[in-house]
Amino acid sequence: MKTEILQKILEDDVLSQESKEKLSALHENISTKEFSDILDAEGNQYIEFVQEGGGVWGSALVGYLYALEIFGIRFLKIAGTSAGAINTMLIAACKTKEEAKGEVIKDILFNWDFSDFIDGKPYVRTTIHAMLNNKNFIKINVIIIAVVMLILVALPFIISSETILNAKLLFLVPLIPVIIGFLCFKKFYHDFKKSNSGLNPGNVFLKQMTDVMNGFGIKTVAELNQKFIQKEEKMNLNYRYGNGMEFYTNALNGIEDIKMNNLEHIDETRYRIFLESAENNDYYKNNPFYQLQTEYIVITTDINAQIKVELPTMANLYWSEEELKHISPAEFVRASMSVPFFFEPMQKLINKEDDSVKYAWKFWMNTRKEDIYPVGIFIDGGTLSNFPIDLFHMNDIFYPRMPLFGVQLTSDSEILGAKGKTSEQILKTPLSYAGNIIGTLKGFNDKMFLTKYSFYNLYSIKTVNCGTSSWLNFFMKREEKEQLFNAGFLAALDFLNQFNWEEYKCERMMVAMKEKKILKEEDTKTVG
Repeated sequence: MKTEILQKILEDDVLSQESKEKLSALHENISTKEFSDILDAEGNQYIEFVQEGGGVWGSALVGYLYALEIFGIRFLKIAGTSAGAINTMLIAACKTKEEAKGEVIKDILFNWDFSDFIDGKPYVRTTIHAMLNNKNFIKINVIIIAVVMLILVALPFIISSETILNAKLLFLVPLIPVIIGFLCFKKFYHDFKKSNSGLNPGNVFLKQMTDVMNGFGIKTVAELNQKFIQKEEKMNLNYRYGNGMEFYTNALNGIEDIKMNNLEHIDETRYRIFLESAENNDYYKNNPFYQLQTEYIVITTDINAQIKVELPTMANLYWSEEELKHISPAEFVRASMSVPFFFEPMQKLINKEDDSVKYAWKFWMNTRKEDIYPVGIFIDGGTLSNFPIDLFHMNDIFYPRMPLFGVQLTSDSEILGAKGKTSEQILKTPLSYAGNIIGTLKGFNDKMFLTKYSFYNLYSIKTVNCGTSSWLNFFMKREEKEQLFNAGFLAALDFLNQFNWEEYKCERMMVAMKEKKILKEEDTKTVG
């Protein structure tokens, strides 16, 4: 990094003193490191990038992105859910793939007033604000109601009545708050049902996201796809060691090195078959960009079809090709961030008569025209996949050309909970029991994938601690946004400082060779 660029970044008012000091201490080491073998003419290094959802914690994702980009890291494939989907869409739509987008996205982040997204009825907004800014809100109100009811119940015994009628009326007084409470609940339930079981319509967010897309010159999904999605040589990128047979040669040498370093664990027959297939792979011989392409994916959940939906990959299940020429990609993000009950689910009527829709249902769901669902009902993608890192995992990898980076979000309470609970804590109440069940099921697909492929936890993923902040605190102040931004920025610096590209390539190939049973696990004693 040039001195003048570093100095400009250090003058950024959003960066905390801690962030500036760490950047000053680490910039020289990070600037000299290799992170990928896919480069552009300016020397920027390209990666695949996956971002976890987390409501307003998305501010930390922007800080993480900002740190990656100042060290010349750019993105070939990007994916995310909810808050991660917002950042994914902004990266895809903003500028060209060669240009840094972090500064622009940072400005959008700090210009947005998250509280505007709470666009439900006034009493909903007021109640949510009170609950988010007072951790004891429910407890205090329950105590107040209990005290009032106790006083009202005691009144007939405290106040003397001259007539039996007055005494009876006093005994009926406690029913007044009960009736009022019932009427309030009935009103709330009616409003909730009328608004499709969501406290907020989500229209303000959709409009602001659409306006941002329009500001980038992107009005339709078709326009974004045309701008961002490129393939192979058309990406105008370079392989670090040359654009001829260098990648092919390096791959064969790398595979051979792994064998020599793990001779006692190699299945010779399977290895020979694998090596021969690599040696005879003419696609890579003179094309180090074979099967490479730019790609953006946001995740949502369709509770009607009960599936995880990847957009725009699976968009034709719901939108025809003609519709994609007219709708804003902001709709994909709106579908991804529909937190159940907090926002209304997004609905999309499906045109069963359209050829592109019929083909998509046959291709993805093996469904005939008459069995196509009438509507898609989308809720937050995090219900099934909050960290879709599995999207970019390749089973049949030739040799790594670029790494897969991922960023996850957590909090102090989640870190404490991750240490494990006692059975008494889990089964303390039906609510705590239900909470642990939901926590286990949420994002199960991601947890199962990362359990199987622990490689990514070791070499690809960094977790940002968002402290004590609530991921639903849409009323957070600018100072809290800055704290989250800096938490992401610091986490990215730590990750870049410890990352080792050569080690990543070797370990990633070992994962692939284990999957093919070329590399055998060391024999260990087992029980049973």
